[in-house]
Amino acid sequence: MTTPGDSSASFILTTRRRFWAAVLLTGSLACNIAVLMLPFMQLRVGLSQNPYSLLSSVDMLWSGGLCVLAILVVAFSVVFPFAKLGVLLWLCTRREMNARRLRWLTWVERFGKWSMLDVFLVCLILALTSGQLLVGSTPLIGISVFVAAIMLSMAGGALLSVALPFPLSPPPLKGGVFAGGGGWLTLSGLALAGTVGLPFLRIHDWLLADNSYSIVTVVPTLMHKAVVPAVITGVFLIFTPLAAWVASCVWWLRLRRGQTADAAYRHMLLWRRWSMLDVFGLALAIFLVEGDYLMNTEVRWGALALVTLLGLQRVLQAALDRTFGKPA
Repeated sequence: MTTPGDSSASFILTTRRRFWAAVLLTGSLACNIAVLMLPFMQLRVGLSQNPYSLLSSVDMLWSGGLCVLAILVVAFSVVFPFAKLGVLLWLCTRREMNARRLRWLTWVERFGKWSMLDVFLVCLILALTSGQLLVGSTPLIGISVFVAAIMLSMAGGALLSVALPFPLSPPPLKGGVFAGGGGWLTLSGLALAGTVGLPFLRIHDWLLADNSYSIVTVVPTLMHKAVVPAVITGVFLIFTPLAAWVASCVWWLRLRRGQTADAAYRHMLLWRRWSMLDVFGLALAIFLVEGDYLMNTEVRWGALALVTLLGLQRVLQAALDRTFGKPA
């Protein structure tokens, strides 16, 4: 019997599965190419209007001397999507999934969510400029095409990866409980509630309406302007983080009771993989640095809760790894 970590492991992907994955990935490739030429939104500052696109955002950052941020956007939203598609399309041509190909699949799927960086940056600008007189924004076709590209890529990768075995959960505890696990999960849940519910940013500009925004309030704000960004925000910044936290609690409780927890462990890994609060955090950081040309803002408690949550998750995972060791 083989395990995912076995270097001799080999798995067969059916022709039908590889065909439909290739169809989805080809559609994603076409959308990614189109996105390079399509504007995401129309930005209005005073009386001037300028289109905001993937490449123009890079140019704006680079021209402003923010070279590191420009490189991050290029890496995550321009280079990586094409690299991921190249790897996945290559895997579609291979019937056998050996250990080396499995490592490639695991790598591109693990970092796939970071392609959403520019999408969340656009969502932030759309929300913060809503209802303002001197600044404004209008969503354009590029944002929907880019989201379609990412969703098709995710679906294609999922078709390949779902046929492979998931890592097994660490064994049930014997004669003890993971020290502090319940406490860490409680703190993580409180931080998640604060991240979603507390304002993370407030407009602090005497020329503009003095509004505060939390992730919960961003969703209805976006819904009035663009349905796709609103749905993306609600799914990946509220639903999936909550599902990941609930799955973590179920997994820990089953281990505490000495029960097997493979299914709960798989669900936890799946939801964590598509929880995008960390991607949103980076988009927020980029906006705080480059958004001065639009408006003056100040960071609120929700941003601190976001940092706390991400830190707690890292600490909790490191503690779990030390306690149980790496899964077989």
